[in-house]
Parts: sequence; structure tokens; C-alpha cells
Amino acid sequence: MLFAIVMAFSISAVSAANTTTVDANSVVKSADTVKNYVETKKAVPTTVTVGSKKVTSAQYLYILSSTVTNLNKNSKKSVTVKTIAKAPKPVENVKTGTLSKSEYIELAGKITTFVNTNGRLPNFITTSKGNMNPDNLIYTYSKIVAFYKTNNRLPNTVSVKSWSTTKSTSEGSPATIDAIFKKAAKFGYGSGISNAEGIERYGRGDCWAMSDYLYKKLKAAKVKARIVQYSTAYTSNHRSVQYYKNGAWFDVPYRTYGFNSMFNNTAASRYGRIIASC
Repeated sequence: MLFAIVMAFSISAVSAANTTTVDANSVVKSADTVKNYVETKKAVPTTVTVGSKKVTSAQYLYILSSTVTNLNKNSKKSVTVKTIAKAPKPVENVKTGTLSKSEYIELAGKITTFVNTNGRLPNFITTSKGNMNPDNLIYTYSKIVAFYKTNNRLPNTVSVKSWSTTKSTSEGSPATIDAIFKKAAKFGYGSGISNAEGIERYGRGDCWAMSDYLYKKLKAAKVKARIVQYSTAYTSNHRSVQYYKNGAWFDVPYRTYGFNSMFNNTAASRYGRIIASC
């Protein structure tokens, strides 16, 4: 009887010793590398080094999803590295847009539940923007975790688009963006002029004109940008521009570049409605 108990304990101890885990800090550090790899190489890496462990892309999606779920709970517990098969027939049909934090947290749970049940990645996950394939999910969650690395919090939203178009430049050249902002800051404020053509012609315009100008210039430079409309203390339909950088949306730094103060009111932009997006 004693021999049986000792044997059972020994087997349990060996099993526990063979369990491989990766800690949250290592996952967070790896996310930037994967995000940059996708944006540079135009593909998801076949393997990813997380801490001292090399995992497959299928395992990495599970690790990312689990880590995002944990971070949302203010937990940095380690994640078990499981044997996970690739999706047999990945498909996708996604429209450009953004996923809210609540949605991407929910989707992370769906990914881990599917993997735990089936031992493989899903062919797709259904989102509010359409079905996303595993490669796009890896890229999306690497952006989320990369944002966490920089800001020590999860982003309020994450942008998504078709995997087939992810290969195009989305963040643009910092020097080009800087030049666009500097030139735009020279325009003055003027009511009754509400488009890019007007502000260029007269050298002044309202917030709609400035937003139209910035949006068109950023779009031409292949920078992901969007116009946001929201209420302020002065008007119910103020507009400003946000641009995409390091996996997240940022307000144009109007004050930093010395824009007219009438363009600076961006405090409520996170509550805004998207008017245009590229």
C-alpha cells in the first residue's frame, strides 16, 4: 500500500516537472518583436521565442490570448505551453475598423476555450468586423500586448483590417508625419471654410477643414488615420484627427505643434464617432 502511494506521488511529480510554462513578462516582451516582424516581413513567424522557450505560431496565439485575459484581470500568472495544431482550413472576411476592449477580451476567451476543447486553432473567430483568421489574430493580439508593454495598460480599442491588406504600410514615416503636422499648424482658424481645398486656398478654416486636410495628407502618405466627431463645450460636432502608431490610435498633437487653439480640444475624442477612416 505504501509502495503504491510512493509510486503515485513520483508519477505526479514527474508530470508536474515536465509541464512547460511561460511567464507574463516574457510574453509582453515578445509581442513587440512579433508585431514588428509582421509589419516588416509581411507574414507571421513560424516560431516565436518567449523567454527561453521557442513556441509555434499556433501555441503563441493561445499564449497571447491567455495573457490578455489574465492582464485584464490584473494577473500576470504564467501560461502553460500546450501542444496545439494549426487551423486546418483558415478563412477570413474582415472589414477595416476597430474592436473595443470588451470585444477583444471576449474573443480572447473564445480562442482559448476553442483550443482547450479541440486541441487546435479555429479556422476563424467571428468578430463585429467579420471573420478573422489565425494569422490576423496573432497580429492583432501582438499589437494589444505591445501596447501594454509601452503603456502598462491594455488599449481601449485595437484596429483591424483584412489580413490581405495588413501587408501595406499603415504607420508611415515619422519624418513625413512630422512634416505634415508642421505645415498644417501654419493654417489659421476661420469659420465658414470646412474642407481641405478651402483651408489651402485661404490659409484658414474651421475644425472640419483642418480635419479634412490632415486626413487627406496622412492618407496620401499611406498613414492609417481617421476623423473623429464628438461634442465639446463649444459645439456638438467638433472634429479632430487621430493617427495610428505603435498598435494604437493617438490624437494629432495639436498643442505640441502650435496649432491654433480652436483645433486643440481633443479631450472627448475617445467618445467620438468615426467619420472617415483609411
